[in-house]
Amino acid sequence: MLGSLRKLVEYVVGDSIPALVRWGKPVPRSIIRGIQADGFRAVVSYAAQRQKFFARRLREKRVDPARVRRPEDLGDIFTTPEDLLSFPPEDFLCQEPQAVFETTGTSGAPKQVYFGYDELEFIARYQAAAFHENGLRPGDRVVCTFDAAYWISSWLTFLACQQMGVFCSAIGKPHPRELYSRLGLYRYNVIVADPTWLVSLSEIAEKEETFPVKLIFAAGDRMTEVYRRYVQDVWQAPVLLGYGSTEMGGGLGMECRRQDGIHVDEYNFLLEILDPDSNGYGELVVTTLARRTLPLIRYRVRDITRLIDEPCPCGATLRRIAGIKGRRDEMVVMGAGNMHPEIFENVLHDVAGVSDNWQVAVRQEGTHDILEFRCELADGADPSQVEAAVRENLKSRYPEVWANQVCGMYQLAFRFLSAGTITQGRKPRRLVDERSG
Repeated sequence: MLGSLRKLVEYVVGDSIPALVRWGKPVPRSIIRGIQADGFRAVVSYAAQRQKFFARRLREKRVDPARVRRPEDLGDIFTTPEDLLSFPPEDFLCQEPQAVFETTGTSGAPKQVYFGYDELEFIARYQAAAFHENGLRPGDRVVCTFDAAYWISSWLTFLACQQMGVFCSAIGKPHPRELYSRLGLYRYNVIVADPTWLVSLSEIAEKEETFPVKLIFAAGDRMTEVYRRYVQDVWQAPVLLGYGSTEMGGGLGMECRRQDGIHVDEYNFLLEILDPDSNGYGELVVTTLARRTLPLIRYRVRDITRLIDEPCPCGATLRRIAGIKGRRDEMVVMGAGNMHPEIFENVLHDVAGVSDNWQVAVRQEGTHDILEFRCELADGADPSQVEAAVRENLKSRYPEVWANQVCGMYQLAFRFLSAGTITQGRKPRRLVDERSG
């Protein structure tokens, strides 16, 4: 069971997704804060008894869980992505799991996150509520092209549609051409997909023919306003952004039709902004309130955003977060996937003629993400041979990154420079994101 929060929601709304939406919209902030406070105390008490990792941190910091009432009472106790990679799953599990999903990182080992079946059903209810709030109804036909495999978003989209009685094909991530040939056949009118994949699909439709589309939901990588406007213009349908991760259980929140910030599921998550700047932007920290298989206490997401406290004209009283401004670490999210500097170190280290002074930039041309290799050449290296070697290394060592390039989700570019052209500080920035907002 997921505790008092689940019991409250089930008592008030039963099995009705529309009732869940109606219940959620007008709730006063004081009640939401009370639900979060109760949920936080409950999950801290639960994890202190059952989670080895959290209990160990409490002992190390000499914190009595019975005296913890709010996140600040935990001092500098956090859970980090590095913790999930460094310690065995048994250190985080609080009960026997029934499902596992992995993060989508393209470097190193992915992080494993475990769930119970009841938790997945519960999470899907709130995704269904977000879909319903934005106009999804029985009779619509949804196609979801999130990569399935070990990643959670495809499965939760399917479960959310199941709970709403909505037709849904969760087909993994095909080549955009493959889906385009079936849009008319299956009469899909709602598309759920990665932003850059949507751009590739839209380019095909722009040249050939569009089909009637009611709604488009996008999540997974970065969607600039240039991308959004382009996709909306092609399909003449709103593009609404969701935000989340495997660690969060899929979705943390979703935009409303106003497209002005992500409405956060505050009934199941408690958010903090760590070290905010003068504009309120800082690192997002999330506590899962309803999960009991693998709860996360003050998880440092590494994304930079801010909380929007002003009421939304849509009427929802749930707070919003602004669009993600960047990463605390060096990861760049783009059409190629989640890019890390070490990817390019592995691609470039044995390419003859490339000096140690290189940089990879993610930039934007029109509606395309461009992954540009900037290399200083040595020993009279032939640029064409260097480019061919880099392409082959990327294809053979990171086939999933290469596959996204084949799908048209980004383009490769090369700039070959003379020695001393790339100037960097004491710590070189190997990977930079030069895209505008």
